[in-house]
Amino acid sequence: MAKFILPALALAGTALAQCDGPSFTISASEDASQLASCQTYDGDIIIASEVSGQVQLNGVSSITGDLRCTNASQLTALSADRLSSIGGTFDLEELQILSSLRLPSISRVNRVRWIALPGLQSLNFGAGINAANNVYISNTGLTDLRGIELTAVGAMDINNNQYLRTINVNSLTNVTQALSFSANGMNLAIEFPNLEAAGNLTFRNVSSISMPSLANVPGSIGFYSNPFESFAAPNLTATGNTIAFVDSPMLSNLSFPSLELIGGGLLLANNSELTQIAGSFPALSTINGDINFYGTFENVAFPSLTDVKGAATVYTSSTNGTICDLFNRAKTGQAIKGQVTCETGSTNTANNGTGTRSGSGSSRSSGAAVANLNFDPSAPLTGFAAFVAALLFI
Repeated sequence: MAKFILPALALAGTALAQCDGPSFTISASEDASQLASCQTYDGDIIIASEVSGQVQLNGVSSITGDLRCTNASQLTALSADRLSSIGGTFDLEELQILSSLRLPSISRVNRVRWIALPGLQSLNFGAGINAANNVYISNTGLTDLRGIELTAVGAMDINNNQYLRTINVNSLTNVTQALSFSANGMNLAIEFPNLEAAGNLTFRNVSSISMPSLANVPGSIGFYSNPFESFAAPNLTATGNTIAFVDSPMLSNLSFPSLELIGGGLLLANNSELTQIAGSFPALSTINGDINFYGTFENVAFPSLTDVKGAATVYTSSTNGTICDLFNRAKTGQAIKGQVTCETGSTNTANNGTGTRSGSGSSRSSGAAVANLNFDPSAPLTGFAAFVAALLFI
């Protein structure tokens, strides 16, 4: 009897060892079957670069470490029917012909890192990933992000996915660090209907952005080279740092009806259709950094603004010389604490959006003032309120 028991114990020990890392390398598709008895694999699972065809991770429901595959140029498909969580990084890189990614039970991943997956057009993730600390997706063939169904995330960076057309993450409410989209497909439309807070926001080359629930951004908001015509943040009340709109040639309308505080500066530059900065920031009272305006605007109105802790640099091609008079009066009355540099009728209206200018404290104007500056005669103001009103068009 003993001679049968000992081999059985040896086999059991081997099976146990296969589920206990630190790592298991799949060098050929059939190697994955050695993990079939592992409900949890304690360590990293690595798919080697020489693997070709399909890899099926049947049986494994949890990986405590990474699931990694890099430079497997002949890998066509990866599936894991029961896998629900990855405690480390789900790392797929340089998989040129991977076209199928099937994880119907996946729900939790610590980090997603997908780079150079040109053949991957869609995800088969069932209900999808609803929890992740970090998501980085770059240079894939994805047309949408269905399967990434997060409620919260630390950071999300989606870039250089040229076929990506729509992003709608209905459940996302909080981004603790940063949310960034850049250089994806033309006419990319982004919708985050329930996003309430985000540490930092950066958008480049996006045709439309909808974030109606956004209320608080502890860091910065930056929009660069976007072909959209308008942007609205109806519930945003404060930012911890700068708001920037740069190089958006079709942008003609901004709406921040609830915004009261900008913790950094306000930069509006190279947006040729943005001729009105009036009605966009009706509740804004404090800017802790600089005002930097470069463009074609003819009308400026901040009816609640009383404190700009930095400088104001204003260059506009408009010949409305009164704009500079108003900024200078605000400086004289200390509503603007830093220097004021203002020029109307200017050809110096281009700015690369990389920083702020402190200015020289001077102002210039060209041409006659345009009669489009609206003051409220029913509420005459004197003293400090009068010079603030001169700038803010109350």
